[in-house]
Amino acid sequence: MLPSFPFTHTARVEFRPLGAGDARELLAVVATSRAQLGRFMSWPREMLELEQARRFVRLGRDGWLAERTVRLGLFERSSGALLGSIELDGVDLRRSQAELGYWVRTDRQGLGYATEAAFFALRYGFETLRLHKVRADVAVGNGASARVLEKLGFKREGLLREDRTVGGVFTDHWRYGLLSREFLESLRAWR
Repeated sequence: MLPSFPFTHTARVEFRPLGAGDARELLAVVATSRAQLGRFMSWPREMLELEQARRFVRLGRDGWLAERTVRLGLFERSSGALLGSIELDGVDLRRSQAELGYWVRTDRQGLGYATEAAFFALRYGFETLRLHKVRADVAVGNGASARVLEKLGFKREGLLREDRTVGGVFTDHWRYGLLSREFLESLRAWR
């Protein structure tokens, strides 16, 4: 199992693994955000029933136990509402790499939650897991997500042509990467 996530909360956000009791709220949040999230990712289009939300939760837990994934729910501290999730997926300790992924519910987008959560996921990745590189793929056209990565110091490394399907259509994705030494430089700016 991967080490526990050392950050439990910020002034605005509580970080914790999604549990079975969160599946119903997860499904409701995805349902209200499906149109926006589904423009750039396939999984929100596919999460239509409670069992699919439960599977999302189980996969996160199982991935953590198998040392492949760290997936955390983001909960608004003031209301307790589920905001979205953040994850380091494809964790490869041998190669010292992982992939960052995140989403925020539509009615809370543009408030800095994704950037805040990604910052702490990167701290965990670089400081606790001692990763050398974290990568992230963003659907071409998803400027908001690209800005999150660029604020954190990621560099656009290239274009993945027709890399994966979104809504049954092969779409291009930008590949971003962040090296541990680059993160340390950006960390100074955050403190």
